[in-house]
Amino acid sequence: MKKLTFFAAVALVALISACRFGQRHTTIMENGNGVTVKIEYVGQTYFNDEGTAIRSISPNGYVKYQRGGKELTAESDRNGKITYEVNDGGKQSILNEGDKEFLAQAVKDMIKHGHYADGR
Repeated sequence: MKKLTFFAAVALVALISACRFGQRHTTIMENGNGVTVKIEYVGQTYFNDEGTAIRSISPNGYVKYQRGGKELTAESDRNGKITYEVNDGGKQSILNEGDKEFLAQAVKDMIKHGHYADGR
């Protein structure tokens, strides 16, 4: 019986951490001039000083950015390692030049819309 209780407790802890329990989920959406911008995030995101890249994301956090049919997702694992996905192209830790340009545009938009602008 003790083993069953122990395993149930471990399973509950794993489920809670996998679901990002206790972290605030925020969505910012703007539709103007025929362009829709959507920013969705969990955890805290910090940008570089230039406002063109993501410096870090709190462990198990993420930020999703959509604009005009393009999509960017940046996720942090429990150790803070960031992976990116651009337009469902698969997860990667290093972006090519075109994706870096899109990330820079995304970060500028996120700052403009108030997404942790003070966290740079």
